[in-house]
Amino acid sequence: MTSINAGGAFYRVQNSLNQNSEEVSKSMQRLASGRQNTAPGDRTASTAVAFAMKGELASLKVGVQNATEALQVMEMANNDIGLLNDLMVRLEELNALGENGLNSASDTTALTAEATVILAEYARITADAEWKGNEAFGAGTAVGFGRNGGTITLTAGTAPLLTVSAAEIAAGTGDAKLVTDKGVLDTAAIAAGAAYNRVSNTLSHLGSLNAGYSLDVASKMDVDFAGETTRLAKGQILAQAGTAMLAQANAQGQGMLALLQS
Repeated sequence: MTSINAGGAFYRVQNSLNQNSEEVSKSMQRLASGRQNTAPGDRTASTAVAFAMKGELASLKVGVQNATEALQVMEMANNDIGLLNDLMVRLEELNALGENGLNSASDTTALTAEATVILAEYARITADAEWKGNEAFGAGTAVGFGRNGGTITLTAGTAPLLTVSAAEIAAGTGDAKLVTDKGVLDTAAIAAGAAYNRVSNTLSHLGSLNAGYSLDVASKMDVDFAGETTRLAKGQILAQAGTAMLAQANAQGQGMLALLQS
């Protein structure tokens, strides 16, 4: 029995063609935007998780910036401690020269003059050891490293001020004070080194987290170009086939028209 319903194939082919056209359109949007989710209904759970992780990732990236700056502060403090140590060594040499009872008055004057300059330079370096107005020595400064980085208090120990005088150095009687002052300087160096290592370890940890989080966010947000390109090619082939079948389905209706006309 031949009826008008024989044209049903036309509608079924048309429906398949429309659905495929929608999928091809989505693939093209994903490839053009570089994102998996091109509509509010696409992979909503993955999108929500990715958005939450993007916030944490942003916090991590700022934490890396803070850690980098903290390392620069510690490097500056360590460099200054090295300079102070060199000055301390020279003061010890001058003190040893002052212990020579054969020194003349002019010798003592020369020793006093150099010791005075060194002590002044020592005080200047200590006082100027600042980063954006914050003292590198003395009171600690807390620096945070984002949501997963924690907080570290940066300190180079107590400000290593000298108690020995130029006159004591020139007279060769500053041994005891030099030993005490050297101990303060050594303590500061140990505190600068410990803080530097903590920040360096934190930066390494943040770098690892940053890489992992970036990859995870990308896996949930970025389009799979290889897979999506394959789907697009498949959709385009099906579109061509659907168009050909639509013509075939339409030809069935033409047969019935020819029957009526006869």
